[in-house]
Amino acid sequence: MVQARYMVETTFDIRFSADEACVILDSNAAGEVGMQAELVCFGHYAARTMALLGPEHALPLVHALSSLEGASSEHLEALVESAGLEAVGGPWIRVVHADCSFQAGTAFRVLARFMNARAGPRIFFNVKTKGRAASHERTRDEAASVQVLLLWLLQRRAADTEYVRRLATTAGLIGRLAADEGVLLGNEVDVSLVSADVGWGSDPADVAEGGETELQCPVCGNEGSIDAFEPRLWPSRRAAIRKCRGCGAGLWARARRRPRILAPGVWGTMEAMRDDLVLKRSRPTPSSEDDEGTEAKGERALLGALKRVFVENGWPFSEVRGAQVLVSDLLGPLGTWKFYAQVVDEQDLILLYSVCPLRVPAERRPEVSQFLTGANYGLAAGNFELDFEDGEIRYKTVLHNYGDGLDANVLKRLVRSNGMAMETYLPGIGAVITGTPALPALERRTPR
Repeated sequence: MVQARYMVETTFDIRFSADEACVILDSNAAGEVGMQAELVCFGHYAARTMALLGPEHALPLVHALSSLEGASSEHLEALVESAGLEAVGGPWIRVVHADCSFQAGTAFRVLARFMNARAGPRIFFNVKTKGRAASHERTRDEAASVQVLLLWLLQRRAADTEYVRRLATTAGLIGRLAADEGVLLGNEVDVSLVSADVGWGSDPADVAEGGETELQCPVCGNEGSIDAFEPRLWPSRRAAIRKCRGCGAGLWARARRRPRILAPGVWGTMEAMRDDLVLKRSRPTPSSEDDEGTEAKGERALLGALKRVFVENGWPFSEVRGAQVLVSDLLGPLGTWKFYAQVVDEQDLILLYSVCPLRVPAERRPEVSQFLTGANYGLAAGNFELDFEDGEIRYKTVLHNYGDGLDANVLKRLVRSNGMAMETYLPGIGAVITGTPALPALERRTPR
């Protein structure tokens, strides 16, 4: 009950009469938080509606939304000034600005509650309908309700050109995801939060009201504020979602509370979706004179396939800026260590590395090197490497792609084999570092 006091609630009451429609908005948030809640609520409702309609019936709506992503300022101005839904690909229905006295034959009441729960951000979403008619009319009204809401929001804040652009971009990204079959029943929260975040363009200076400007990541110990953590959109003044720039973990930072780690599987899925949208938006458009867009797509294809496998298996990851590398963590009985996958396009390879959590002191590196040489003699799927400069140990496995597409099952087996090798030999490495006998470890072999 205490948490409910800090909950943001937004309601859209979308009403239809014979040839008119209106939206009645009710929200307990104002300013930027209120606008962010509007974007996420719209995105959730649009994604839910398209998923329920199915690909065939949702197609006109998908086209209408996706066309807004890169819309010109002139096109958006025309939308704001238009009176009917035909401007956004809908039937001829006039959108009016009315109050609660507007008499509706059909209505959709859309409710979103954004709750700052202890374990992480939560969205309660509900849609109630009134006066549903025949099946074909219901399908038409459901699609039209999204278009009414979009046009009404654009017109309501017509003077705020930045908001208009943000809403249009959010709608366009949701349309793009739907066109790529990325909108499904059950992932509306991911779709709406990610699209609104990219469409909004989070301000790194945003800090939860009453919260700490300095955070510390519970995973890697990274500390700082703006430079150390990337913001992610969440409509609240008392809580925030952040991404650690050190290890890529998702953090839930509530006012006057220690940050908590967001569930790695959920966080990894959302970040993969976000990265995909950002990549597609930044990719050059190919032309007859310049095929850089096609080349970029080819160069990133293997990385994209690698990310899909990570997402499908629920493996959380972050990317290294400027490199085709996915960074994650592996967990064993003796602790957690860094794991990363690197794409080498020119050789059509994927390199898998487990980084030993123990650093070798300079005086013990010759002994550890001898130990690893003996370990490598019995390993068939990979090998240990020791950096004599800084004492880092890593275990490497190589996946040859041969241009036939990434085999998800082979990759899964190699990731498991890679982690098992580090888990198997980690006790022996620790023993050699401390100067105790480690011969039994050499008799163990990594499962194939």
